[in-house]
Amino acid sequence: MAMTFETPRLLWLAGGGFVAVMLLWAYDRVRRRQLTLRLGELPVVRRVIASASPGRRFVKALMTAFGIALIGFSLARPQIAGKRNVELRGLDLVVAVDASKSMLVDDVAQTAAMADKHVPASRLGRARELAVALLDELPGDRVAPVVFAGAAAHFPLTEDHEVAGNFLYDLGPADIEPGSNLAEVFRVARCLLRPDLYDDLGCSRVGRRGHGGDPLPGESLDPDATKAAEPVDKTERGKAIVMFTDGADPEPEALREVATARELGIAVILVGIGTPEGGVVHEIDPDGKVTSEAKKLGDGSDVISKRDDQNLRALVQAAGDPTRYIVASPTGEVDPAPIVAALATVSRGLATKKIDEKHDIFQPFLFAGFCLLVFEVAIATRRRRATPEATA
Repeated sequence: MAMTFETPRLLWLAGGGFVAVMLLWAYDRVRRRQLTLRLGELPVVRRVIASASPGRRFVKALMTAFGIALIGFSLARPQIAGKRNVELRGLDLVVAVDASKSMLVDDVAQTAAMADKHVPASRLGRARELAVALLDELPGDRVAPVVFAGAAAHFPLTEDHEVAGNFLYDLGPADIEPGSNLAEVFRVARCLLRPDLYDDLGCSRVGRRGHGGDPLPGESLDPDATKAAEPVDKTERGKAIVMFTDGADPEPEALREVATARELGIAVILVGIGTPEGGVVHEIDPDGKVTSEAKKLGDGSDVISKRDDQNLRALVQAAGDPTRYIVASPTGEVDPAPIVAALATVSRGLATKKIDEKHDIFQPFLFAGFCLLVFEVAIATRRRRATPEATA
């Protein structure tokens, strides 16, 4: 097994400490010899200092040097790499946030987090906060974030919830084709959740082009090594779609996509954002910020967007469970508990995965270093002699 160090820069303590102690011992020996010669004739002085033991001084210096070297080596945190099997339970989850212009309506309250970020009150702001709060409650699940309007932008399934949350915040109404195409969202979602049926589901428009699956620089090209790093399913992971939207017409194509998701065992949960009273939809500037200009209908009246409970319930009815339509509170702080409870009814799979881990092995070296320093103190620098003349 290869040995690595958590803080390799501290290895200089091991080598530097050893060299420093031995240099001090050499200087001490030379200096003592010089002082001894200044005391008088060497044979006489030898009788006087007969109990002094240069050999013991050398042993003590070696023990001190090795003790300091071992402690410095320990401070560098030597480690050996290993592998461990862990069991993973969780869902494969698509979290889709509607980023159409109607989601910028301000008929909802601003949360404390939105105020801290200087984000104005809007349906989109609350949907993002609720989605991220949901991710925080699902630590064992893999998440594929989707932001949609007239089209759907997606990110692959990932265990990094911070990346998924950032993706939901990075894209807005100015970045996606205007409109509201729920059929495209459900298509993208089921293709992300069932890549094993990629060819059968007609997902060619979703992705799998370019070099997205190629190994990164420094990664192994050995397919067996890649396979070993992937979880091995014992029980297939549950799959679900959670969509945050203010509503849309359930077109026949969207209903067909929901029915397909149901046939594949994918749970569909819709979260309604906004209020039944609704608010005026405004135009946006190139940066995606709301302008004072209201969006107009053909007769010149302002476009009013309301939370469309009826059509959203029709979609979850087609998905097979009418109880999976959840209305998000438009006031107060966001609460993901009802969504978490709905996801609790979806069976979570079980998988095993080999993970790399490092084991600290500094303890024996640290113990040996302290032992050498303790033993060094216990060794005297003089030998036992009844009288100095005993060596004559």
